[in-house]
Amino acid sequence: MSRNLLLISAIVLLTSPMIMAQAEPGGPRTNVAFWVDHWSKPPLIVFGPEEETFYQNMQVILFPYNDHDEPSNESVLDSNAQWLKDHPNVRFYVDGYASSRGDWIYNLRLSQRRADWVKQALVSRGIAESRIKVAAGWGELYPICPDTGDECWTKNRLVRFVYSPE
Repeated sequence: MSRNLLLISAIVLLTSPMIMAQAEPGGPRTNVAFWVDHWSKPPLIVFGPEEETFYQNMQVILFPYNDHDEPSNESVLDSNAQWLKDHPNVRFYVDGYASSRGDWIYNLRLSQRRADWVKQALVSRGIAESRIKVAAGWGELYPICPDTGDECWTKNRLVRFVYSPE
């Protein structure tokens, strides 16, 4: 009996820091250096030539500060929509992001609004909604640029497309 009590006490003692841990007040943590390095490299092609062609042609949509419905490069959205029309079997995800400027919960919501807006913009340009697997906002997680300041923040305010196999 005392052996079981000792074992249970040890488990509780060892796991209590994980159970009691609170998220940092500044928001969720991520390995920024990993993601900066990840985005600096070409995507790993796993599903074949269609995926490779997808990444060669689809470009990120950039947004100005605190905006979700007026991209900085709307011609890229039109170009992406045309490429998707020309390749009707391609399925994909729409991932929205925000800079680290401002509150992280606000940025999470803003990035979701960006992803949703791009999804609806593509649908309004003739892309079937069923081709878009998910439109998700990731907030300030997974940044391209780790620094603070307008030049870096601008690079992190975007929507990118991720290939999805059938």
